[in-house]
Amino acid sequence: MGSGGNDGDSNHGVEEYYKKMVQQNPGNPLFLRNYAQFLYQCKQDREGAEEYYSRAILADPNDGEVLSQYGKLVWELHRDEERASSYFERAVQASPDDSHVQAAYASFLWDTEEDEDAAGSNDPQCLPQHFHFGAMATTGA
Repeated sequence: MGSGGNDGDSNHGVEEYYKKMVQQNPGNPLFLRNYAQFLYQCKQDREGAEEYYSRAILADPNDGEVLSQYGKLVWELHRDEERASSYFERAVQASPDDSHVQAAYASFLWDTEEDEDAAGSNDPQCLPQHFHFGAMATTGA
């Protein structure tokens, strides 16, 4: 199963294939999505992937898998919670039974919750009302 050190060469061949397919079929959502996935997963080219995911969405705005992958990428690249969330919500609406879409959305929600927890953990306004700087307030008396 070893690659013999030809990963760069084989990736180049795959990339040329995708470029050719996209050039010959510029509105084909499958080719656009596959090329975006290749750029994201194999080339680690997030900006290139963003371009081709957005083109795939324009070609097929109801592909839940592409919408969720694009939402994930928007979150990773820009940390734009509102924009990413809108893509995930569209993805869930487009593919409500797709477990991959559901899992990607759950992961995004988990990540954004962790970011909010980290940002507000020292803010006294974020404490429950019955706590006041480490002491529990009494409700009676």
